[in-house]
Amino acid sequence: MAKNKRLSLLSLISIGIIFLFISLNKNTTISAPEKIIILHTNDVHCQIDQKKNKDGIVTNIGYAGVLAYKKEMENLHGINNVTLVDAGDAIQGGPIGTLSKGEYIVDIMNYVGYDIACPGNHEFDYGMENFLKLSTETSKANYICCNFRDLEGNPILSPYTLIKYGDLTIAYLGINTPESFTKSSPIYFQDENGNYIYDFAQGEKGQTLYKTVQKYVDEAIKEGANYVVAIGHLGDEGASEYWSSKSLIKNTYGIDIFIDGHSHEVYSEILKNKKGKNVLLAQTGTKLQNLGKITINTKNKKITSEFISNYKAQDEDAVNYIEGIKNKFSDVLQEVVAKSSVTLTTLDPTTHKRAIRNSETNLGDFCADAYRAIVGADIAFANGGGIRADIEEGDITYEEIINVHPFGNEICMIETTGQDILDALEIGACEYPIENGGFLQVSGLSYTIDPSIPSSVVFNERGQFVKVDGKYRVTEVIVGNEPLVLNKTYTLASHNYMIKNGGDGYTMFMDDKMIKDSVVIDNGALINYITENLNGVISDEYKNPKGSGRIIIKENISSNSQEEIKNVA
Repeated sequence: MAKNKRLSLLSLISIGIIFLFISLNKNTTISAPEKIIILHTNDVHCQIDQKKNKDGIVTNIGYAGVLAYKKEMENLHGINNVTLVDAGDAIQGGPIGTLSKGEYIVDIMNYVGYDIACPGNHEFDYGMENFLKLSTETSKANYICCNFRDLEGNPILSPYTLIKYGDLTIAYLGINTPESFTKSSPIYFQDENGNYIYDFAQGEKGQTLYKTVQKYVDEAIKEGANYVVAIGHLGDEGASEYWSSKSLIKNTYGIDIFIDGHSHEVYSEILKNKKGKNVLLAQTGTKLQNLGKITINTKNKKITSEFISNYKAQDEDAVNYIEGIKNKFSDVLQEVVAKSSVTLTTLDPTTHKRAIRNSETNLGDFCADAYRAIVGADIAFANGGGIRADIEEGDITYEEIINVHPFGNEICMIETTGQDILDALEIGACEYPIENGGFLQVSGLSYTIDPSIPSSVVFNERGQFVKVDGKYRVTEVIVGNEPLVLNKTYTLASHNYMIKNGGDGYTMFMDDKMIKDSVVIDNGALINYITENLNGVISDEYKNPKGSGRIIIKENISSNSQEEIKNVA
């Protein structure tokens, strides 16, 4: 009997201890870390490894550098308190991305340990099926986007994701630019009959986008988010006014941090949201020239931002992993395909800033000449946004040619009217002097831009050309040695992105008569032009980095010459 009493007493004590443990466990939470670190990249465009200039100065961090710094932060702050995110345009822009349709870039990002990614417009460049496979199957990062939807408004990807840092929760919300319709290829968002089946909340002069973002910000906060971090691919300079990151911040509330991309700018600034609260906006530039670092101090609630640049440390295992991928293509990429006696550039020779998207350069001339020569057209257009890298004097490798034209677009030739040509030139000049990926480098004609005339180009809500509703800022268009005739038919060479798919908003060509369809991919056209038309060497014909005077910019002039083109019949 005494034995049973002792057992009962022991049982009661054991049960009491268990209940005490459960009670303590139920009411005990893990407090937030003192600091939460968010590392961010954007617009890497396949710049997978670290580069140095001729003086030995590191010009970008490279993915192995990102991993080295990430590990450094994890050692300082704890592996669960460091989050690595990307704000889009990672998988396009270089040979490895082009040849693998982005897959090897995603493999590298997986190796580096990205946690979250938002698609940019160029994530769609290899087609919708490819993107959905990469983002939902291949990628270990969680791809998010609240405004990439079907026509019923259902998000294709998760709008946001929640990450807990102890008892603190951060919502990461993805936002992609509606410019994706025209800054990728419009056909990727259509069915086989040309009907749009995807949506980016692009209507009502930005209001649809703002409402969509606000809906999911509110939802995330309701789910318990203490902070909301937008990972957006919207940009500022050159971005559509209503869809820029700054416009979105001013027209929403609840976002604390906005990690940006798309415009390749470097900034970190504080803006006021719709309710007058502070929002940190940051973007790192392009090609890993910087690694962004945002620190949330959970004790004093301060949020700070900085850029990690000229970071020399590299994770050696990552270096070896990346080299292994590069070696798969090394024989093909390092093959010498031509020579050049001059440097062909995308840059202004005085400022060394990018010029291909708002002025003529010798590389722009060269690309347009190649298009025209390959198919024998009267005129050729090359969009500045499709010309991505310089060609240095000396031997030219296949890799360098792909770097110039990484998209793999196909050269076509159509019959079109002088009016359509004039309208296209007006689209290209509509943002001047702001950079515009649709800015036209030309062959077979010359033209003048009068920036004193406000642009009157009208686009629809998807960024597609509707009409010119006023005076033209493009004047004095000369084809060969004759003024452009609006009702005359010309043959025009460009690539399928512009001619067939309406890329950059150039819809006026989509119904024109196709004379030569998909003759050769664009980088192949450059090689063929050098070998077949230039006897294997780019010569002094292209010596001037500012080109041969095909595009003239007039400053502070009157627009009396507007009727010159209109009156030519």
